[in-house]
Amino acid sequence: MKRRSFLKTVYGVGMAGVLPMSMIRPAFGATPDRFLITLSATGGWDPTSLIDPKGDAPRADGLGPVNNFSASEIKSAGNIIYAPYANTIEPPSAESAGDFDNFFAKHQSRLLVINGIDTQTNGHDSGRRFVWSGKLEEGYPTVAALAAAPFAEQPMAFISNGGYDFTASLVAPVRTAGADTFSQLAFPNSQFPGNENLKDLSYFGDASYAVIQQARAERLTRLRVQESLPKRMAQMEQLETVRSSDVQLEVLLDFLPDEVSTGLKGQAEIALAAFASGLAVSANLSAGGFDTHGDHDVDQTSSLVDLLDGIDHLWGQIEAHGLEDKVTVIIGSDFGRTPFYNSGDGKDHWNITSIMAMGAGITGNRVIGETNEKFEAMKLNPDTLAADSNGIIVTPQHVHRSLRDFLGVQSDLDSLFPIAVESLDLFS
Repeated sequence: MKRRSFLKTVYGVGMAGVLPMSMIRPAFGATPDRFLITLSATGGWDPTSLIDPKGDAPRADGLGPVNNFSASEIKSAGNIIYAPYANTIEPPSAESAGDFDNFFAKHQSRLLVINGIDTQTNGHDSGRRFVWSGKLEEGYPTVAALAAAPFAEQPMAFISNGGYDFTASLVAPVRTAGADTFSQLAFPNSQFPGNENLKDLSYFGDASYAVIQQARAERLTRLRVQESLPKRMAQMEQLETVRSSDVQLEVLLDFLPDEVSTGLKGQAEIALAAFASGLAVSANLSAGGFDTHGDHDVDQTSSLVDLLDGIDHLWGQIEAHGLEDKVTVIIGSDFGRTPFYNSGDGKDHWNITSIMAMGAGITGNRVIGETNEKFEAMKLNPDTLAADSNGIIVTPQHVHRSLRDFLGVQSDLDSLFPIAVESLDLFS
């Protein structure tokens, strides 16, 4: 996708989300001190195939091995341990055969791993909601929305690529789309927007289309003037602002590559360009393919290779824009996968999962939390974060209590959506 097409698309897509309610916020154009990226491995990843490996030791319960590789093959980079490719499968491709080794060798010094998180569910919707908002119940916004809320008047404050992106009307999510949708939105007056040779064939002539645009702007002004409720007035003013030509989204062009990548890499490029241009504060990225109920080792490994490749590209974009000390990245999934294989060589849903973090403020080369040989969460001491049979089981509530404190979420927002557990200081 070309940069110009992306720019026009954002202009059309960005205002499709729910409009934010009026709150005390910095002025338009204010510069945040920190940016947040949440990356969802959608479908339920398997930490034992990545950052919490167990191997194939026999189990007393007779359920079979957790993994199809030997415990002696488990690898490490610094304090981070990670799974090898299973002996019984071929790597997804020759080019990616070394991705696990290369990734952890390159990034272990900046990686924080939190293992043994109990999501208390194995449902996709509830798992995603709990992992990214800190609450099982409906109604809580994703942490990326909380981070963006003080800057909600920015045109693209919160960029969403799917997954759990409920905002509780704190901020308007800017949702990206596929290449075909981009083309259609980029050239709304074209009969053939995806065809370079025919895209200049228009539905309306230039003069007629200018009249349509003017009528649209005048209608918006009338609607704004007619509003009497304060929140509705603020919402209409925000909508008028972001549709105004005064909002110079063109600055994005200076920060985007000439050709925007597809998939997770493209999501990363767009998010970092928006950060660097001052138009966005947070983004949730999304990668799929982790719901591996069959042929687990091949499919899960392939998806994990793509994920790590995308994270590496994301970090490259962070460095390219000079934002290493401002961007924090949190990587997680709906839940984990069973510590045994089903009859189709797949793994089903399991409530225990892990989270990875890297970037601004994160002390890397650390692993917090443990699971036992059956991939069950073990208790940890809330003060020392070491294993402790008298301690607590970590849940996404603890993660988000600590994450909010780490990110400096505003007190009014924190009170509006309370998480009543102690902070474990997991991230600093």
